[in-house]
Amino acid sequence: MAQEVLFAEAPSRLDLQALDLPSRPLGRYRANVWRNQNFETFEGLLRPFLSYARLELECRVHGYDDTLDFSLWESADVEILWLDSSRYVSRMVLEDWLGWLRNRLLDLRSRTTAPILVASWDAWGQESDAQDLSVLVSGVPEAHVADLGAVCHEEGVALLDSRVVKVSGSPISRSAQTVLARRLGCQWLPGLLLPPIKAVAVDLDNTLHAGVLGEDGVDGVWLSTGHKALQNALRVLRTQGVFLALVSRNEREDVEALFVQRADYLLRWDDFSIVEVSWGSKADAVKRVAQQLRIAPNAVLFIDDNPGELASVAAGCPEVRTLFASPKGMGTYRALSYYPGLWRWSVSTDDALRVQDMKANVERDRLARTAEDAGQYFRELGIALTVRYDAAADLPRLAELCRKTNQFNLTLRRYNEADLAAFMARDDACAVAVLLSDRLSDSGTIAVLVAVRERDALVIEELCISCRALGRQLEDTIVLASLRGMRLFEGCRYVRFNFVEGPRNQPARDWLNGLVSRFGGPPGGGEIGVEQLTYFTPPSGVTLAHE
Repeated sequence: MAQEVLFAEAPSRLDLQALDLPSRPLGRYRANVWRNQNFETFEGLLRPFLSYARLELECRVHGYDDTLDFSLWESADVEILWLDSSRYVSRMVLEDWLGWLRNRLLDLRSRTTAPILVASWDAWGQESDAQDLSVLVSGVPEAHVADLGAVCHEEGVALLDSRVVKVSGSPISRSAQTVLARRLGCQWLPGLLLPPIKAVAVDLDNTLHAGVLGEDGVDGVWLSTGHKALQNALRVLRTQGVFLALVSRNEREDVEALFVQRADYLLRWDDFSIVEVSWGSKADAVKRVAQQLRIAPNAVLFIDDNPGELASVAAGCPEVRTLFASPKGMGTYRALSYYPGLWRWSVSTDDALRVQDMKANVERDRLARTAEDAGQYFRELGIALTVRYDAAADLPRLAELCRKTNQFNLTLRRYNEADLAAFMARDDACAVAVLLSDRLSDSGTIAVLVAVRERDALVIEELCISCRALGRQLEDTIVLASLRGMRLFEGCRYVRFNFVEGPRNQPARDWLNGLVSRFGGPPGGGEIGVEQLTYFTPPSGVTLAHE
């Protein structure tokens, strides 16, 4: 099984090279590789991991160059700097190298808004490796550092082997090459290029524990070291904003008893945002998980020990990702740790808020059903909106919204931090962040709006609202409040919304059609006059602040 080869504790080069995975890419991309050491050998090891991630990558590998001269630059989806830092030791101290390399990054950033990945290590032997290397990307939007030395230390393999330099053109050891290929193919590149997984739906019997609850009883199932590691990894994902769902064919009262009575169970009942315990179809259950979480099926990973159940879910929900749960749990833990789309370059405050905010939606839905009108609903919730303009601190979250949002996304442009920073720097453009909170929870930054002034028109290049904020009757207020406070709004006669139809953004289209209709725009168009917008005020019960 490919999963066993890819996620083995010590990946085998021969087994990796023998894998023949089907080609079914989620996306096709091009990378510029700027290097001063061998990348071709590494690229061969990288391929099976990229295939598993369903990521097709054409690498344009440039010649060996210690100077990082980007004069041959051509457009690409990602820029990779693959650097042997030891080649600079005799010429520079660490601080000088970091300063020089940061200047090279700024030069590259001036040519492109594509993500930049610097893969290298501290060859000077400083004590604080990660902190030293992190200064490289300070103030460089959408640039990231992969500290190869720190990764190899974590994996328990030697990074360097001086014996292979003359043969391979790189001091990186053979054992390090395989684990670094796995990190690059399963974590680092998917984290830059692919939509993230937002929810993990997990089976119970022989997945979270060994044994069958209905046959062995609450006290009869047991947790191996691997099962405990898996449960702990799932809890960590939850703190990072990934939803957990339990999907099990069992009696619900037995499952509830398990979580109450077994103190050694690391996962608790409340850790799951959705619980689907029944004897019905798991494919249907996973569909309901996606619907209740208001996310697309391709943002869900389903884990089960039964190949038949995995096949059934794959047939009933082709977009859902699937992962086989190994009997002892440790294989599942390793596969989950490396699964493409789960790893994040950073975890924001908004990520941590996501799970709790979704739980509060149950109470919000109740209030929506019982309130006499929208005013009462807003007043009982105590809704507060904060609109921020061109704030560099918002870049990571705004880029995340552009990358993750599918249902309420007008143009699906997938702007990254560098793209958004470029808009913020323009006199004729603006990038807006909208924050939302109420008495039940702080939802954090839930919307991004990008606008450009074109003569007497304000053109909305992108508008994304998080699925967590949908259904609160706030879409008009979020957008119109953002427009009214924008410096570019003054003197405009029209607001034009660009729209690109995608597979899942019908909610955005429906909202836009309704807005145009309410403000007297042409049917089926995306343009409205601003005269009526000037009279907009927030609904009763909604407080509004601009920053």
